[in-house]
Amino acid sequence: MKTCFFYLTIFLLAGTSALFSQQKSQGILAQLNQKLVNIQDRMQTDRADNVHLLSPEIFEDAVKYLQNAKENLNKGKDVKGIDEKLERASRALDMAERNAKEAKKQLPDLIQARDDALIANAPEYALDLYDDAEKRFYNAMKEIENNDINDAIKHGREGVGLFRQAELKAIKTSIIGNVHKLLQQAEDIKADKFAPLTLHKAQVLLREAENTLNSNRNAQATARQTAEQAEYQAKHAIYLANLVQQHKDDVKTWEQLILSWEESVDQVATELQIDPRFDSGPAEPLQAIQLAIQAVKQSKNELSNELAQKNTELAEQRQTIQKLSNELYKTKEQEAGLEAKLEAEKRQAEKIKRVEAMFNRNEAIVLREGPNLVLRLVGLSFPSGKSQIQAEYFGLLTKVQRAIREFDTAPIIIEGHTDALGHESANMRLSIDRANSVKSYLIANMGLNESRVRAVGFGKTHPVASNETEQGRRKNRRIDVVLEIGEASY
Repeated sequence: MKTCFFYLTIFLLAGTSALFSQQKSQGILAQLNQKLVNIQDRMQTDRADNVHLLSPEIFEDAVKYLQNAKENLNKGKDVKGIDEKLERASRALDMAERNAKEAKKQLPDLIQARDDALIANAPEYALDLYDDAEKRFYNAMKEIENNDINDAIKHGREGVGLFRQAELKAIKTSIIGNVHKLLQQAEDIKADKFAPLTLHKAQVLLREAENTLNSNRNAQATARQTAEQAEYQAKHAIYLANLVQQHKDDVKTWEQLILSWEESVDQVATELQIDPRFDSGPAEPLQAIQLAIQAVKQSKNELSNELAQKNTELAEQRQTIQKLSNELYKTKEQEAGLEAKLEAEKRQAEKIKRVEAMFNRNEAIVLREGPNLVLRLVGLSFPSGKSQIQAEYFGLLTKVQRAIREFDTAPIIIEGHTDALGHESANMRLSIDRANSVKSYLIANMGLNESRVRAVGFGKTHPVASNETEQGRRKNRRIDVVLEIGEASY
């Protein structure tokens, strides 16, 4: 039994070890795959930055190391060897990136000249020059890789010159190459004999376009425009030369040719409601056509001006309409606001009226003082020198609570006042204590937020009657409940 248990234990341990080894191997392969992907992404970024051009041989070494590692990984070869090749690829990229940075620093003119030649499509229009320039470019970059800056600069200067020549040739070929072909065609059919004036115009324009490019290769738009005129004159010369040669030996065909031209003029004249006569040559009908065209152009200008004026008037009318619409909208808003304000004032007046009806003249006087509603509690009194509220006044304070609920958001000030008898500081203290008593009572019985209610004491400083008589002093000994109702809100 012990022997069986021993072998079972050995078997389980062996299985666990194999599983652990398999998991470890899978983890290593995953790491290698991720490393390979990272290097591929880095190469793609480097290509976009032209590192493969600025350090060609070392970048190619990196590509070979990466490709070799990928093949070995797919074949399941030694993990250590694969990792070593990936490391070599990474180091080669490091070196290539440093070389590219140095090339941009030492040879910016060469790099720019190559870019400009490519933009001009030099590989198509100036292949020989471009190939020679590319060789100098490659040699310069190799010298950068060899850390030979002097030779790199030497090859760079040669490359710049060749690239610029290739660029100019490509520009000329693309812009004026077709003119040269047309002039050759004109020469083949002897246009210099049968249409010399038109041919000369084409030749002059061609030279002008070439001179423009020679003096400033960036003035391509101007040169292209001149070349297009030269191309037109060359085609015109070819047409005229062919036409003259066709009719030069046959007098009858000259008449047919002239009549066909007169017929073309007649068609245009008819459209302009002109009856042309050619018995004195084409000058008179052509002049009539010219005058008619000028009249049409003048009419067109007048119509355009009239249309512009109408559009201006229309725009002004639209602005006026918009302005009136805005004013109408504001008026409606004001009317709505006024109505809402009147309605709010009406509601507030009704509330004040209800509050006034709550008290008789022996309990409270309701006053409107600016934005405040004052409940002067003439029916509330305290024992001499005391601040406790007696039970007989709870009914009056219940009415005060009802009044407060009519204005359920208004801040409340409880003002305590005394007569002029007694010491000033004692009176001030007593007025504050009495105001606080009323404040505490209202908070306790209404559940008011304490921040909404404020108690202040004024002592004898705010009399409402003379302190010379007992009746006046009685009026001055009072509690005013001030509700800050403000203007009617809407």
